[in-house]
Amino acid sequence: MNRALFCFGLASIAVSGAVAQGWQSYGGNAQHSGGFTGASQSGSLIQWQAPLDDGSSYFGAAVLTHYAGTMITPANTVVYAYRYTTTVANKPYNDNWAVMARNGATGALLWRYNTDFNAAVLAPADWTSVFPATLVPNGNTPGVAMGGLAGSVWYRKTADVANLALTRLVFYTTVADFNANSAAYAPITIATPITADGQGNLYFGYIVKSAIPTKLSALGNGGIAKINVTTGKSSFVSASSLKLAYGISTPAINSAPAITTDGKFLYEAFNGAHPTMVKLATKDLTLAASAQIFDPSVANGDASLPQESSASPMIGPDGHVFMGVFGNGYRESHGWMAQFDANLNPNDSKGKRLPWGAFGWDDTAVVVPTKIVPSYYGKAPYLILTKYNNYNFSWDPLADGSNKVAVLDPSSDSITVDRQSGIHTMNEVLTVLGVTKTNDDTTKPNAVNEWCINSAAVDINRKSAIVNSEDGHMYRWSFVTNTLTEALDLQPPTGEAYTMTSIGPDGQLYAINNTILFAVGSTKPTSVSRYAGSAMNGGIVQLTSRDQSYCTITSAKVGTLQEAGVEADFKQTAKSPTELNVVVDCGGTNGAAGSVLAYNYKTKHWDSLGTADLSKGYVFHVNVPAGAANYVGPTGITRVVALASIPISASPAKFSLMVDQITCNAK
Repeated sequence: MNRALFCFGLASIAVSGAVAQGWQSYGGNAQHSGGFTGASQSGSLIQWQAPLDDGSSYFGAAVLTHYAGTMITPANTVVYAYRYTTTVANKPYNDNWAVMARNGATGALLWRYNTDFNAAVLAPADWTSVFPATLVPNGNTPGVAMGGLAGSVWYRKTADVANLALTRLVFYTTVADFNANSAAYAPITIATPITADGQGNLYFGYIVKSAIPTKLSALGNGGIAKINVTTGKSSFVSASSLKLAYGISTPAINSAPAITTDGKFLYEAFNGAHPTMVKLATKDLTLAASAQIFDPSVANGDASLPQESSASPMIGPDGHVFMGVFGNGYRESHGWMAQFDANLNPNDSKGKRLPWGAFGWDDTAVVVPTKIVPSYYGKAPYLILTKYNNYNFSWDPLADGSNKVAVLDPSSDSITVDRQSGIHTMNEVLTVLGVTKTNDDTTKPNAVNEWCINSAAVDINRKSAIVNSEDGHMYRWSFVTNTLTEALDLQPPTGEAYTMTSIGPDGQLYAINNTILFAVGSTKPTSVSRYAGSAMNGGIVQLTSRDQSYCTITSAKVGTLQEAGVEADFKQTAKSPTELNVVVDCGGTNGAAGSVLAYNYKTKHWDSLGTADLSKGYVFHVNVPAGAANYVGPTGITRVVALASIPISASPAKFSLMVDQITCNAK
């Protein structure tokens, strides 16, 4: 796999504030705004990993499961869903779901609960729907709500304690009646993620897949349910009872309800003859506002909400609501990021349509504070992060596979024009093209792997976002330099349903890639210096140091070789280092040879720590188990040099040389 030309930053160790921030649910919180306000770690090491299924989500070479978002408590317990296979009537049966909890620091399993939930949608008929689960706020010890049989919910009072009994909650009948008739009620299914407010209320969308007893006819074909985890008090509203003229029948599959910060209203997208955004009062689920969702490029043409999508409404700081939708008639591949005001008015005070984004059908926008984007000088109170997947579909002749992530200005569409329809869309503030080229269509040389996110984590203090790609890497996207400043190889490239990224209270980063949950981070001192050039001329393209360490570079053409070197001098924090670890790699080359040197303060000489073949992105790991203190100077400075000799080919060969990681007292 190709290694990108990016660098890792110095890890932040402390978590800001007296109370650590958890990651509650889909999009991080009940508004799905995706922001992290603590001190994040460097994305340089995989600390632990855990499977999200037993292989039951592969169909061909692709993964067709929308995994539940990773949830993390303030006490650093990581909660997620696991899919597994059993045997029923001598045949494999994979509609089985467990909820797992692990220690965020070590990955040790704390508890597991096998639910009796059945998914609303299953592959291969379609993409398997999201398992419904959320943390329920309760100070520093939140509870866990998780989907159960026939629209019921299992509730655990805290996520942080092992061996705890669970309670079943039912929104449409008594628990006693449910226990007596659960088989008859089985067609009732939770079809969206669960969202919790701060008063112990759970909200979710349900659907009715087939006939149920007539006494439950008020459920209709689907609707929104509410349950309080403390009192058990519940209510629901069916789509049909809302009596909208738009012909809605069910909530959009996988669309997590969004709750306003004051807890008074929720927003949800509904499907049917005319897809609609609905605003309900949380007190009694009465209708407060609604808006039919149109394709802005087609006169009176409906947008669509395919059940393959995992887009959910997001509430911005000013109360505006954003929702990813597909276009009318599947004419193009990108869809739209719709925008409404708090009362679901699609127009501003002058009657002009609020700006829409140019992608969105399987994407949930997150909030990017304008203060963390130095290049932005507009008047918007905040920006949003979405993706610009540019699917290489034959029926979309203008699509070329140039997939991007984007920071957009939701307040203005004065500049940016949609590539296909020609209508104005939210102005682009920053965009980054995917890294790894695909080989599926040689006629479209710009095609790169998709950004595999349905919701990104925005790291506010480090002015960046954690984004995931189908090329198998997790990246940190800097809003300061508009570059990908961290890149960690997780898995081989894999086509998969979109996932989300999360950040824990200790700053550890979480990404889902190719059916595995990865916990990524480092609190060790980490310095990276790297540059990219061409073997024909040695021109320096990029040099980056993220921890303000001292860096020098050299690049010279010597005969048939390109000689390159990077020195990284950085300050150590270890008082009595017991070992030294250095990781170096050289990407985009063939036949490169490399070596690593470190300055020995005792002998006053540079010591060779080893040599290696650095071709094809080879990673060279050097460990000095003894005498590590000799490489730390009196002011705490460690000096390391990476050298590479790169053969010059007939055509220009771009290359990168980098010191990936330097640590003392590492495991």
